[in-house]
Amino acid sequence: MAEPTSPSRPPVAPVVKPVQRFSPVWIIPVVAALLSLWLVWKYYSARGPEVTVRFETAEGIIAGKTPVLCRNVNIGTVDRVRLTRDLNGVIVTLQMTSEANELLRKDTQIWVVRPRYGGAGISGLTTIVSGSYIELAPGLSKEERRDFVGLEQPPVTPKGVPGLHITLVSDQAGGIAPGSTITYKGLNAGKIETRVFHPQTGKVEFTAFINADFAKLVRADSKFWNISGIDVDVGANGLHVRTGTLETLLMSGITFSEPDDETTSPPVADNAIFTLYNSFEDTKKFVMKTSLPYLLLFTESVRGLSPEAPVEFRGVRIGTVEGISFRYLPADPQQRVPVLIKIDPSLITELPPENPDAAQQFIASNVEKGLRASLKSGSLLTGQQFVDLDIQKNPGPASVIEIANYKVLPTVPSGGLAQLEDKAGDLLDKLKALDLEKTVNNLSETLAGVKKTLAGYDKNSEIYRELTGAIRQLDETLRSVHDLTELLRRKPNALIFGKPKDMPTPSPTPRQSRERSR
Repeated sequence: MAEPTSPSRPPVAPVVKPVQRFSPVWIIPVVAALLSLWLVWKYYSARGPEVTVRFETAEGIIAGKTPVLCRNVNIGTVDRVRLTRDLNGVIVTLQMTSEANELLRKDTQIWVVRPRYGGAGISGLTTIVSGSYIELAPGLSKEERRDFVGLEQPPVTPKGVPGLHITLVSDQAGGIAPGSTITYKGLNAGKIETRVFHPQTGKVEFTAFINADFAKLVRADSKFWNISGIDVDVGANGLHVRTGTLETLLMSGITFSEPDDETTSPPVADNAIFTLYNSFEDTKKFVMKTSLPYLLLFTESVRGLSPEAPVEFRGVRIGTVEGISFRYLPADPQQRVPVLIKIDPSLITELPPENPDAAQQFIASNVEKGLRASLKSGSLLTGQQFVDLDIQKNPGPASVIEIANYKVLPTVPSGGLAQLEDKAGDLLDKLKALDLEKTVNNLSETLAGVKKTLAGYDKNSEIYRELTGAIRQLDETLRSVHDLTELLRRKPNALIFGKPKDMPTPSPTPRQSRERSR
C-alpha cells in the first residue's frame, strides 16, 4: 500500500551569518607562545660564550655543579669535563654568562680554588664546606680569547695591582717558594710570585712583586738576601744573631736594603734583575758589574793562589781569580802556569756607556804604560796569595796579546816575601850541599889546638913573664914618644936648640919609679 504523499513545500532559504575572526580563546596560546620565545631569548642572551680551559687534573671539578666566580660573583658553570687526546690533562668547558664577555681577555688567569698549603700559608679553607670552585681574574689586554691554560697555583698578585715586578737570581732555592714574603725593615713589601730552576746555568730564578709603596726604594744597587731561619755570626765583637719576622721564620722570606747613596743609584724599571744572596754576610762580598776575562802566565810557583782569590790594583779589589789550570793553555813549551782572572775596569775609572770597547781599550793603554800582573802574599800565616796589578817602572815594552782565544796580560816576577822565600830556599839548598860532618870535625880539632896553646900562658910560665916584660917596655916607649910630642908641641925648635930650662920635667914611668925606689 502506497504511503500518502505530503503536500509540497517551498525550500527554505539558508541564513548566512558572518564568522567571528578572533576568539578570546586564542589569547591563552598566544601568550604562552610569546612567553616561551621570551624565555628562550632570555636564556640565550644570558648564556654567554663557551670557554675551554686546560688543567693537569680535574680534582674538585664536577660538571654541571662547579661554579665559576670572579670576585665572589657567579659568572658561569662547568658544563663538561673530558680528557685530552694525549691523556696528559683535562679540558674543562665553562658555560659563561653574558657578564663574562668583557672579562675574557688574552691575559685572563683561571685557576681552581681548593685547600692549599704553601709559601703563602694555608688558603682555600672555605672550600672544605662549600666545595672547590674556579676563580677567574680578568686581564688587561684588549684582545679577546676563548681558550686558556689554567694555572695550577693561584697567582700571588692579582692583575692590575700597582707595583714593581723584578727578577731575583740565586744559586739555590733556600726555602723560598711562591708566596714567600719580601720585607723591608720588618714591613711587608712584596711577595715571591714564581720559582723556576734553569738546568743549563744551575741557577734558580724568582719573579717577585714589590708593592707600590716600596717600589721607589728599590734601586740599581739594592741588595736582596734570604732571611729564612736564624743567622748567627761569631766574631771579634762577640756573638751576633739576626732573625727575621715570625712569618719569615716559619714560611721563609727575603729582605732588601737601599744603597747608601741614592743619588748615584737610579730607580729600576719593571723586570730588573738582581742577585739573591744566601745571607746578609754574602751581600758584602765582591760583586762585579762588568767583567773582562784575562789570562796570566806565570813562570813561578802559584802555591797559595786559589780560585776566588782577589785581584787588586794598588790595594783596591777590582777582580777575582776564576781558575788555575793548564787546560787554558795546553800546548805551552815554556810550561807556564795559566791563571784566568776577571776584572772590572769600571772600579778604577768611569767608562763611557756608549763605547762597549772602552774597558778593553783602557786596559790595553795601561799595559803600554807599564801595567803588569804579579803574585803577592796576602797572609804570612796561611801563605795565601793574590794577584796584584800595578804600573811598574821601566818594565820593558809589552802589549795585550791573544793566545788560545784568551787575552793575555803581561806578568813580572813576584817581589818582597816571595823573593825572600826563594833566597832562603837557595841558602838551605847550599847548606844541604855542604859536608857539615867533616866541617864540624875540623872545627873540633882547631878548637883543641887553640885550647892547648892557651894552656901554655900560665902566670908562672916563661912565656907569660917574657910577654909581661915586652908589654912594659912597649909602655915606656909609648910614654917617651908622648913626652917628645908634647915637647915639640910646646917648643917646635927644641930639636935644634934643645929643651928649655923652664920646661917641667916629665913624670917618671912606673918602671923608673920602681928602679929609684930600689
